[in-house]
Amino acid sequence: MNTSSLLALALLATPLPFPAYAADKPAAATPAHDDDAGHDRLTAARKQANALPEVAAAYQQAKADRALAQKARAEYRTANKRATESEDAYRKAFAEGLGKVDPEAASLLEKEKAAFRERMIKAREARKAAAPRKPAAREEPDQPDDEEEG
Repeated sequence: MNTSSLLALALLATPLPFPAYAADKPAAATPAHDDDAGHDRLTAARKQANALPEVAAAYQQAKADRALAQKARAEYRTANKRATESEDAYRKAFAEGLGKVDPEAASLLEKEKAAFRERMIKAREARKAAAPRKPAAREEPDQPDDEEEG
């Protein structure tokens, strides 16, 4: 079933407010303060707005979409965990295979990794040193622009 079929079933199964039932409920007591009256009026308006068919349909759609998002998030976590485990298994198998092919390859690989790290650190430091320093925003310029003088 797709989302629209589920929504249609949910709307058919959801009881809608019926005006005859409202007569059975006692009227709310009138509060003494204007703030309370405004709050009660807002509460009543919210209830009426939620009873509108288009609002109810939008609410059901939001619930359905939220459920799908939560399901997708759970599937993503599971897939990501599985991918991480697979990559770890590959690295382990590769290291073992490399050791079988050439016992000294592991030490050579570590030397290459260390040399690469050193090159990256030096390149990063060179980039930082070469980057021009921007003056602080609060500093006033030493001399006014030529356009401002005339």
